[in-house]
Amino acid sequence: MRGFLSALNFLTLIRLGPATFDGARATAAFAWVGLLIGAGLALLHWLTPATISPLVMVLYLVVISGALHLDGLCDSADALFSHRDREKKLAIMRDVHAGTMGVVAIVIVLGAKGVAFAHINTIAVLVLVPALSRFAMVVAMQRLPYARPEGLARPFFASERPGLVIPGVILLALAFFALPFGLFIGILGVYLTFLALILWWYRRMIGGVTGDMLGALCEVCEAVLLLAAVALGG
Repeated sequence: MRGFLSALNFLTLIRLGPATFDGARATAAFAWVGLLIGAGLALLHWLTPATISPLVMVLYLVVISGALHLDGLCDSADALFSHRDREKKLAIMRDVHAGTMGVVAIVIVLGAKGVAFAHINTIAVLVLVPALSRFAMVVAMQRLPYARPEGLARPFFASERPGLVIPGVILLALAFFALPFGLFIGILGVYLTFLALILWWYRRMIGGVTGDMLGALCEVCEAVLLLAAVALGG
């Protein structure tokens, strides 16, 4: 429970339980927080008129996370597309000012989500995609080293992160039973391909991952999976 509350307090604006933070255990709960966010997204889709639903849903994802991942997306885009060396890229991520590439990245990602929300017909997609996107951050933490000696994401890179396989297996099972088979296979293929490519790119650019890059991964993964679902008829 402490891990879940730590993940909930970190990934959302919701504040529950004691202030004690357990980063190592929180990672195992990222998927469950994602499912909670996805349930809210599906509820908004059901409650709001179709004419404004895409805008409301995009705003919901921004607000519920406190724009945490969008900030990471902005900083990562400015750094990774800067054509500078590794140390300069890391320094750019520390800059509090938004550059052109960061603004462009935010506009593209939010626009892509809005377009997808206007066409998605399968409610299960709205529940599962936020969970899969947050679990993608956990996979990145497992596969890549932390690129800084210190930072906001450092507590998540503890030596032991128990129970990380279980959320992945459960998410896979939920997706298998909740989605039409063709849609399940398509989304799974896009998800695994996207993860493989982004982790390879991160390793090539930085040799690891930072908290900003994890946030960027979450945002882009959401947009990619939502668009994939639309393209696959979901």
